[in-house]
Amino acid sequence: MTVKIYCLPGTMCDQRLWQACTEHLPENIELIHIAIPVKRNIDEIVTALKQQFPAGKINLVGFSLGGYLASAYALKYPEKINKLLLISNMSYSLPEAELKQRSRTIAYLKTHGYLGIPTKRITALLDVSKQKNYDIINCVREMDTDLGKETLIYQLTVTTQRENLLIKLPKLHFPIQFLIGDNDLLVKINLIEAIATQSPLISLSVLNNTGHMLPLEQPEKCALNIKRFFIE
Repeated sequence: MTVKIYCLPGTMCDQRLWQACTEHLPENIELIHIAIPVKRNIDEIVTALKQQFPAGKINLVGFSLGGYLASAYALKYPEKINKLLLISNMSYSLPEAELKQRSRTIAYLKTHGYLGIPTKRITALLDVSKQKNYDIINCVREMDTDLGKETLIYQLTVTTQRENLLIKLPKLHFPIQFLIGDNDLLVKINLIEAIATQSPLISLSVLNNTGHMLPLEQPEKCALNIKRFFIE
C-alpha cells in the first residue's frame, strides 16, 4: 500500500524542493507537493489547506515557512493529523530584526522591482560544505525566478505576523518530529530541545554539516528520516 505524505514548501519554493528526496524513497512512499494557498492571512491559508487535503488523517511535512503553516494546521485541525514532520523550522514568531527587514524588503520590491535572489543570500542559507554546490544554488535560483516578484511580496506580507506555536505543540496527541540542520542559522535548536522535554511524542533529529535548505543539501538523509518517521 502506498503511503501518501503531503508536503508544504518554504518561501519561494516549489515541488523541486522535494525532487531529490523522492529519488531516495522506496516506491511505496509518495510525496505530494501542496503549494501555499494565496489568501489574506495565515488562518485563511490553513482553512484553504483543509479543503485541499483528503478526508481523514494525513501525514504532513512542512519545510521552513511550510513548517510553520503545518504547525498551524495541526493545531487547528489536530483530528486530521496522523504524524507531523517539521523541517528547518521551529514554529516560532519572527524576531524584531526580521520584521523590520521584511518591511524594508517589501517596500523596496514595490518601488524598484525584483531581480531575483542574490547568490550571496542563497549561500548564506547553506552549510559551508555546500556553498559551492551549483546544483543546489541553481535549483534555489530557478524556483525563485519562476515564482517571481508578486509571489515573494505576497509570501513576505501575509506570513510575517506569526505567533509562537512552538509552545503549543506539546499538547498535541500524535508524533511530531523536528528535522534540523546543525548549521541552520534560522533555527534555534535549544528552543526545540526544551519543548521536546515536555512531550514524549515530540522528537528532534539533527543532521550534521547541513544548513537551512536541508532537503536539497541532504536529500538521501532527509529521505531516510522520512521513511523511518512515517513507516518504521
